[in-house]
This record gives sequence, C-alpha cells and structure tokens, in this order.
Amino acid sequence: MADPIVVDLPENLTIATAESLHEQLEPHASGSTDVVFNPAAVTRADTAGLQLLYVFINTLKNHGAACSWASTPSVIVDAADQLGLKEHLLLS
Repeated sequence: MADPIVVDLPENLTIATAESLHEQLEPHASGSTDVVFNPAAVTRADTAGLQLLYVFINTLKNHGAACSWASTPSVIVDAADQLGLKEHLLLS
C-alpha cells in the first residue's frame, strides 16, 4: 500500500464544515490508501463532525485500509468520550 494520505481537519469539526470535510474525505473512501488525520487546527467538535469521521473510519476498515491520528487534541477526545465514540474513533 502507498504512503498514507494526511487529512488536515478543519478548525471547527462541526456540522458547519461537515459537507466540505466529506468532499475532502470522499476521494480516499475507496480504501486504496491508509489515512492519517491531522487534527492540529481543531478547536471545536460536535456530534455531526465526529459521526462523519466514524463513518469514514468504518468505510476504510471495510475496504482493508487503516486510519490513525497524527495527534489527539483533548477537544476531540472529550467530545468523543461524551458521545461514546472514543473507541470507535480509534482514540482509546
């Protein structure tokens, strides 16, 4: 498999940016390449943003690719923990 693709997540990982993030992730959903999320800019995360990442991670997994995090800012970990998604987002 090729080198992983790095996806820079938006400052606001929220419903407001879900459509543009979906468009950014879509080309990589085939699972031909592993993906690394770079959440360095993230300052806010909500249910819609995390759900989008959850679906994308599962899609990659179903296609045999992997997903990982370059780092895990507390804003994402805390939001995922509150929603019960921490393990599903590979944050535990």
